[in-house]
Amino acid sequence: MGVFDDLKERLRKRRAELQKKAARKAAEMALEGSARAAKGAIGAAGKALEKALFGESKRGDDDDESENEEARAAEERPDPFAKLKAREEAEKAEQAEKARRDREREQRREKAARADAEVDAELAALKKKLGK
Repeated sequence: MGVFDDLKERLRKRRAELQKKAARKAAEMALEGSARAAKGAIGAAGKALEKALFGESKRGDDDDESENEEARAAEERPDPFAKLKAREEAEKAEQAEKARRDREREQRREKAARADAEVDAELAALKKKLGK
């Protein structure tokens, strides 16, 4: 049973190693997020302080635009459900197209039936006229 015990021990070590990696990665992501939030808060506090001390600034707000772009870029992360949403949208569009085609087909049938009824009525009228 020494082989199985050795294998079991290696698997335990590997599992512990992977758990440590996952915990480290989660901590790094949390740190990055809090650092971004802190930078944003510092920037906002600095602007508020500047506004309170000096009033409205007449210089361009290029800093605001660059910060807004950075914040927007941070918010624009790829949607993990983008493929699913796209597939659902495609299915909805396909169903709408099918319903439109069905309506058009039904309208053509009704139009053809009306035309046939008119022709039959006209034919019956002509037969009646000739029969007299």
